[in-house]
Amino acid sequence: MDWRMEPSVSLVENLTLTAWPALRTIHHDGWVLRFANGHTGRANSINALGPGPGPDATTDMAGFVAFCEAVYAAQGLPPQFRITPLCPPQLERELDRRGYRIHNESLVLGLDRVVHMGVNPAIRCTATPEPRWLDAYRTMVPVPDAEMPALHGILGAIPVPTLYAALMEEDRPVALALAVIDRGWTGLYKVATHPDRRGRGLARTLLAGLLQRAAAAGGARAYLQVAAGNEPAVRLYRSLGFRTLYPYRYRLP
Repeated sequence: MDWRMEPSVSLVENLTLTAWPALRTIHHDGWVLRFANGHTGRANSINALGPGPGPDATTDMAGFVAFCEAVYAAQGLPPQFRITPLCPPQLERELDRRGYRIHNESLVLGLDRVVHMGVNPAIRCTATPEPRWLDAYRTMVPVPDAEMPALHGILGAIPVPTLYAALMEEDRPVALALAVIDRGWTGLYKVATHPDRRGRGLARTLLAGLLQRAAAAGGARAYLQVAAGNEPAVRLYRSLGFRTLYPYRYRLP
């Protein structure tokens, strides 16, 4: 499939860059280089902002890659190229030539319309990340202490409305997710379930309710990113109506 023909790629990429901001950025001739002290790939990677030049273009890709390598070395980070359908083909040819490996193949999924399925009263939402939400998240997805300042900085820099959702059992968060609402879309991030509660449908219950609340706040369509090899998560999202919009992957030295 020619993923460049998917009309929503540029839009969704712009939504994701807004929804998960880096702490520092460099804009360079249609690309954005992002830095967040190593916390998450998206916030520490090189991303195309729009459809790249065709195969006959005279882009100095070797020079561009060398520039990125030098900039990331100065930041104490490896250069991570995030390969989406917006990237020109000569970028991957240059990365192949330099021996870059493929890392973390993922899918972007989209939901055209939120279907009403009811909201579980055990779902609690706040507009900001309360300490209890963050503490619960770290019991579900380990975050090193050294990365916590970057995580706090990213969450505090999100410039559009957010909903931090928790599904509660006996006053204990057992599933979590973050919804970021922008331009009629809801982006789902930080979806997690407590290890001793997995396999019980809790994430589906939480996401169904969170999508309803986000739709009421203006996010009638939705998107998310998921590791391509995470089959249980992909099945969950497809059961909610999500479909594949496009793939992406990282390339690392």
